[in-house]
Amino acid sequence: MHCIESVFSVLPVDKCKLEDSACMITAFQNAMPVFFSGLPEIGVEVLDVMELDYVEFDLSGLKFTLSDGRLKGHKNATIDDVKWDTEKRRFDVIYHLDSSIKGHYTAGGSILVLPITGDGQMKLKLKNMQIHFYIEYDVEKAEDGKDHIVLKKYDFDFDVRENAHFELSNLFNGNKELSKIIHSFLNENWKQVVTEFGRPIMDATAKKFFKNINIFFEKNSLEDIAIL
Repeated sequence: MHCIESVFSVLPVDKCKLEDSACMITAFQNAMPVFFSGLPEIGVEVLDVMELDYVEFDLSGLKFTLSDGRLKGHKNATIDDVKWDTEKRRFDVIYHLDSSIKGHYTAGGSILVLPITGDGQMKLKLKNMQIHFYIEYDVEKAEDGKDHIVLKKYDFDFDVRENAHFELSNLFNGNKELSKIIHSFLNENWKQVVTEFGRPIMDATAKKFFKNINIFFEKNSLEDIAIL
């Protein structure tokens, strides 16, 4: 493992050779709680608890919105792997966590085979969600004369491996019997529901990650953060 003490104090991590996965896993693990708490001195937002941008989608017969969304859990994520390819200029981060999402939802249409309508508060708990986040980048010389990473694009995969639990208030205008049927259906078929309808919410999360990771690289050169 090729790690040396970091000379910059924004994150409490050692510097690594970028392609040294073992060192990078440790560095990312140590950085997560601090990075997701926000780095106001360089403009990185608080990402846990994350305030989600407005989500709206019309997918497979379901019209859904989520406003005032709040995502919690990334500070306690466990890094499983980091792969950094300096030739292809791409890095992959794989991690898992327990997460929760709260916010004001509206829903209308059908979810899988059942009709649904609602306008109220949503709470979604996701247990053992694995995320594979990958980013392509360029390296450009900045005004400070140093090389900086400039992010180009991202993509991600996610898989909830253990359980998802839904709580939705005011379904069917407060009809308790219909609400009970929908909740039973959602929580018994959580895997299929999350797989089919979860990506738009996860995409709102990924966009915020991408934006703030880019801010971090704008403010820190390659030689500041890695052994070259």
